[in-house]
Amino acid sequence: MYRLAFAAVLTVTALPAIAEDGHDHLAEADGLRILHAWTPATAGPDALIYMEIENGSDRTLTLSGARTEGGQAARLVGFAYADGVETWQPLPDMPIAAGQDLDLTPRGLALQMSGLNDPLARGDTLPIEVMFGDLHLDVGVEVEAEDASAHSHAGHSH
Repeated sequence: MYRLAFAAVLTVTALPAIAEDGHDHLAEADGLRILHAWTPATAGPDALIYMEIENGSDRTLTLSGARTEGGQAARLVGFAYADGVETWQPLPDMPIAAGQDLDLTPRGLALQMSGLNDPLARGDTLPIEVMFGDLHLDVGVEVEAEDASAHSHAGHSH
């Protein structure tokens, strides 16, 4: 009996520290939390991914990008106007100080994913790995309506 209990404890502690409330778009490890990851539905191979990042750790963590299971990479971009046209400009890796938050929002910051094999449809989930140096978090990105300007938060709370 003790062996079974010990094996169960080992199994649970070996799992990644992912918190869920019925959705896999909330992930946390080592004091870092990613919440409400979402993207509008797409018609082509590119997507802009938004999320809330909370650094509850005791060290600065640097957001360096993300990738899908298929190997497509995402880079950090910032919204800008160039000659009166809305554009997304590549940004360097973004440090997040201990105890600070970083929100990726429309017309602000985003992770720009290029080269997706298939369009993303509303209701889909895109699994990605978000990278912070040696710390990587797996999170499910919820696909909202194509014209969405915010995460719907439908059916859950944190």
